[in-house]
Amino acid sequence: MIGSWYAYAVASNPDKLPYDLSFWRAGASTVGTAMSAWLAHRCSPAALPVAAATAAGTAVLGKLNKRLKGSYVTRTWSRDSIKEKAFNKAMPVAHAVESAALVGLGVFSEYRRRKSALPTLQGPLCSAARYPQARKLGLYFMTFSMLGHWVEMLFCTGIKYGIFKGGYDRSNHMLWDQWLFPFPAEGTAAVLADLLLVPAKNAIEATLASSPVPAALCKPLAIGASFLVNQIACTSVDFGTGMVANRNYELWDYRDMKYNFMGQVCLQNSLFYSIIATWGVWQLLPALEKLMKRAGDTKLDGFLVGMGSLFVFLELLYQAVPPKPKLPTAEASPASPATA
Repeated sequence: MIGSWYAYAVASNPDKLPYDLSFWRAGASTVGTAMSAWLAHRCSPAALPVAAATAAGTAVLGKLNKRLKGSYVTRTWSRDSIKEKAFNKAMPVAHAVESAALVGLGVFSEYRRRKSALPTLQGPLCSAARYPQARKLGLYFMTFSMLGHWVEMLFCTGIKYGIFKGGYDRSNHMLWDQWLFPFPAEGTAAVLADLLLVPAKNAIEATLASSPVPAALCKPLAIGASFLVNQIACTSVDFGTGMVANRNYELWDYRDMKYNFMGQVCLQNSLFYSIIATWGVWQLLPALEKLMKRAGDTKLDGFLVGMGSLFVFLELLYQAVPPKPKLPTAEASPASPATA
């Protein structure tokens, strides 16, 4: 079931795929199938209901999509193409078989649980010592890759209303309309923040705590020092990325911005990124760390399975056949990498 949706994602044209019933059905079916398999593996009583709901939803929504759109899945290709025949004729049959197998897996899991009186398995998916850290970083990467898209939209909205300087392209539907399009740069930034900036912040706090500085000044000074470290790190990463991938200014161009350096970095964006990073290091990431500890291994692994299946679907959709880049015009020069 998951493989068929992944094949559909690879074959689809991301520039033409709308966020319609077919898209949401594909995402829900992918997540539901992955969660059904996970719950069956854990001998959970929820395995059968989730499997049955996923199978029924895949079939019923497929018929509804065919009635509304004239096809089992929404086409992003020409009507006479091989993809049309392959997906709209083969997928209904394949999904019927796969749905039956999915329900059968749920029934078998429930039978095994009741017959053997097996409890729902607890504990982490993997016993490796570094697995919890790897799981946390994986969740950070996937979650912030999608949330980062919304931050870029917020930044461009600020440009629109004069809060920030720069230009933006409202016709770039990959930014404004395809709002689940993952931005891996933001996910990578979250991982680097946890690996580098959080330890730097902890080291600054520990140094000031053992210094003769008055206790009332320790936290403000630590936040200020952390902000400077974050600014150096964010600006360096932005500049390094620009020198590697933006030498001809095809992704972003800050040459018209005040206090820019080689058109690759500018003071406004450096401050913006540093403020976000400092808030993340001092507030967001510690709060998420506490939330994960309360959730426990079983819930976190389930979330990893569900989120991971959806994230792979989105990455295959948008990266297997990348959307065609739209060159910036004089009226709308990009203000950040995403707006290109």
